[in-house]
Amino acid sequence: MMCCNSFLRRLAALVLLASLLAACGGGGGSDPTPTPTPTPAPAPAPTALNNVLSIVVDGGPPNSGYNVNRLYATVTVCQPGSHTLCQTIDHVLVDTGSTGLRLLSSLVPSSLNLPRLTGSTGFPLLSCAQFVDNTFAWGPVLSADIVLGEKTAASVPIQLIADPAFGNPAAACSVGGVAMTTAQALGANGILGIGLFKDDCGAGCTSTSHNGSYYTCTDASCRRTVGALAAPAKQLKNPVPLFAQDNNGVVIDLPAVAAGGAASIVGSLIFGVGTQSNNQFTTGSVLTTDALGNLTTSILGKSYVTSFIDTGSNGLYFDSTAIASCTTSNIGFYCPLSRTALSASLTGANAQRSTIAFDIDNATALFSDGSKSVLPTLSGPLGDGSSFDWGLPFFYGRRVFIGIEGQSSPVGSGPYYVF
Repeated sequence: MMCCNSFLRRLAALVLLASLLAACGGGGGSDPTPTPTPTPAPAPAPTALNNVLSIVVDGGPPNSGYNVNRLYATVTVCQPGSHTLCQTIDHVLVDTGSTGLRLLSSLVPSSLNLPRLTGSTGFPLLSCAQFVDNTFAWGPVLSADIVLGEKTAASVPIQLIADPAFGNPAAACSVGGVAMTTAQALGANGILGIGLFKDDCGAGCTSTSHNGSYYTCTDASCRRTVGALAAPAKQLKNPVPLFAQDNNGVVIDLPAVAAGGAASIVGSLIFGVGTQSNNQFTTGSVLTTDALGNLTTSILGKSYVTSFIDTGSNGLYFDSTAIASCTTSNIGFYCPLSRTALSASLTGANAQRSTIAFDIDNATALFSDGSKSVLPTLSGPLGDGSSFDWGLPFFYGRRVFIGIEGQSSPVGSGPYYVF
């Protein structure tokens, strides 16, 4: 779930060497026959792990401005069933607050011939995604194979953002918002939604055509659109549950970052929970969420009952009068006079709690350098007194496990967070 102020931008191969020891030859004459020195068996090669995708926080796609706290991955899409009609796209935003793959249409060549999905009338099915920073993404739904590292999800509905053939967003989608149509506006080449849920909007989009997420054309020229029902098979999907293995969740593993920030960092998106040696739960708190994916945050004497953990947000966002907001520039961020240390308690639907310590620093001072894309102390108001958005800074220095709804694991059945 992208947030906030998104316009502000500014394996090595392991070689196993085995030595073979030659047995010493004996002397001549009556010397006793020497006992040959056994040749040691070569050490077993390490088991290759096929469930890791490299992720990076850096300056974003070329010519996209100054991007801060944006987590990116490289994604490949292919014509369903093909291994050659494919396109690899870098700097796709990893977003645990949304569901489904959305790519800028300008980066997906028409030569892939991705099949278009249609509504009940036979005209193209269109998707609308509205984000908490009052931006939106609009475009048709197509089917593609999604390749993430060595994992493939076959024939998955995806959205092409800003397809020029569908340039008139539905009024209900665009009202009060700014269209994300370029890498500069989006701060990425697309969005990879791999959060708690399997489907974009689930049953809510199968029972009413006024669901706000799916539309269809009223004629072949698509001059006008209307709300549309979207069966689960046609909704954008989290690709992870569609993998053959390692499909019950993900682990976001990012290094710790000094308070002053860094130019970039590299981490790992690990598929599966408790399925391989690199995604085992060892210690931490297991917090289940409610049906909407929410936790409760308690801080500064207040409870935020709709709290969520979201790599797609570039800061920690919550409303508080105890922290000074920026007033002359960088509106929408906090600007305390000095770095402020805080402590919050997160409570899951299972009543389990975890205490989180974090710092907030002056956003204007943080942005003044302009060379650091990793800012762990960035925070701001959200404009919603009941919500707390634990954005990307929450993930620095943590292994965060995300259990997908209805998928079982040694930790339990999702949806849950473990950290």
